[in-house]
Amino acid sequence: MKPEGKTEALEDTVVLDLSFANFSGIITASFFAEAGAEVIKVEPVEGDPARVMTPYGDVVEDVGIPFLIEGRNKRHIILDIEEPEAQEKLKKLISKADVLIESFAPGEMDALGLGYKQLVELNPGLIYIAITPYGQFGSMAEKQTKIPWSDLTSQAESGLAGLIGDLPDEPEPYNWPTRAGFYAAAYATAVEAATAAMVALFFQRKTGEGQMLDIATADAYSSCVGIPPTFGHIWKHSRIRYGTLDYGLCPYGFFKCKDGHVAIACFRDQDFRAALKILGRWDMEEDWRSLLDRITDDVNKVKELNEEIEKTVANFTYDEIFKRFSAYSAKAARSKWKGGGMPVTTKMVSANEVMDTEHWKVRNSFQQLDHPVFGLLTLPLAGKMTETPPRIKWVSGGVGEDNQYIFEKYGL
Repeated sequence: MKPEGKTEALEDTVVLDLSFANFSGIITASFFAEAGAEVIKVEPVEGDPARVMTPYGDVVEDVGIPFLIEGRNKRHIILDIEEPEAQEKLKKLISKADVLIESFAPGEMDALGLGYKQLVELNPGLIYIAITPYGQFGSMAEKQTKIPWSDLTSQAESGLAGLIGDLPDEPEPYNWPTRAGFYAAAYATAVEAATAAMVALFFQRKTGEGQMLDIATADAYSSCVGIPPTFGHIWKHSRIRYGTLDYGLCPYGFFKCKDGHVAIACFRDQDFRAALKILGRWDMEEDWRSLLDRITDDVNKVKELNEEIEKTVANFTYDEIFKRFSAYSAKAARSKWKGGGMPVTTKMVSANEVMDTEHWKVRNSFQQLDHPVFGLLTLPLAGKMTETPPRIKWVSGGVGEDNQYIFEKYGL
C-alpha cells in the first residue's frame, strides 16, 4: 500500500481549480491531487478568500488551517480572470486541461467568455464542474444567484440540519437543530463532484467527449438525509429531531457508561433481543420485541425505551460492555443458526484519541510533513490501494508561488 515506486492513477490528468471562496470546489480538487493529477489552483492577486476562513492567524501567516490542509499537491498561480490578457493565458491552460472546477454564480463565467458552452469549442474533451449553492437552473438558482456559498447554509437547506439535534422540548421548528461537523456539506459535495468527474473522465477516455457537471451543494448534501424522508412519507409528515437516537433502531446511538460513552448498534429484532440478554434486561422484551414496536411517532415512547437502555448501560464500564458484546457475537457467528443476534458496540473517542491510536498510525491514516514556513503538519490520508495509492507529496500555501513553473511548462 506504500506509494514509493507505484503509479499515480491520474498522473496524465490536468485539473484547473477556479473555485472562489468555496471549499466544496477546493476539496474536490484535493481528491484529484492525491491521485496524482496536476492540480493548478487559479487565484486573483489578493488570493482566494477561502485562504482566511477561520481558524487562521500570524502563526500560519494568515493562511487558514482548512485551506492549508486542502493545498496538498497543488500548484498555486495568480491570474485575474477578469483581465483580457489573463483570460488568454487561462484559455491556453484550458485547451490542455481535462477538468475545470469553478464555483461562480450561474452566468458569471459565461459573461467572461469562460462558460462551458464557450470553452467546449476550445476543448471538446473538457469536464467542466460548476459548484453552486442552488445549481445552474431552477427558481432558487434564479432568485438567489448572488448568495455566496457557506457550509452552514448548505446544511440548513439540505433538510439534514432539521433532523439532528436534541429531543424537542419546544414546539417545532423552534427546538435546537445542530449542524453536522466541520465542513460536512463541503466534503459531501466534493465527494459527489469528484465521483461524477471520474465517471465523466472514464467516458472522456472512451469517446473523447467532455461534459458539464452541475453540482448544487444543498442538493448534494441532501443525499445524506437518506431514510428519514422515507419515514416522513410513511407518516405523512416530516420526522422530528431525535437527538442521538434513531428513527427505528434501538439501541442505536451513544449511551453514557461508567467511564465515557459507548456506541451500541442493533439493526434487527434478533440483535435487539441479544442486547437485552447481554445487558440483563430481558424484562423489556415483551413490550419492544418487534421493529414495529420500536419505530414510533410517540417521542415519549422513544425516550422511555432509550432511557431504560441508558440507565442499564450506566452500570458498566466500556470494557465490560465490549467483552460481553464481543463474546456473544462471536458465539452467534460460529453458530449454524443464521437468525442469531449480533449487536455491535465500540467506544466513542475524542479527536486526540484518534490521532494517538496505534492502529491508525500503522495504516498511515495521518501523514506528517515538515513545511518550510508552517512547520510540522499532520494531514489525513484516506484510501489504501495496492497499485495506485493516494499520496501527499507537498503542501503548498503561497499566493502565486508556482506562477513561473506553470507559465514556463505550459508556454503562457
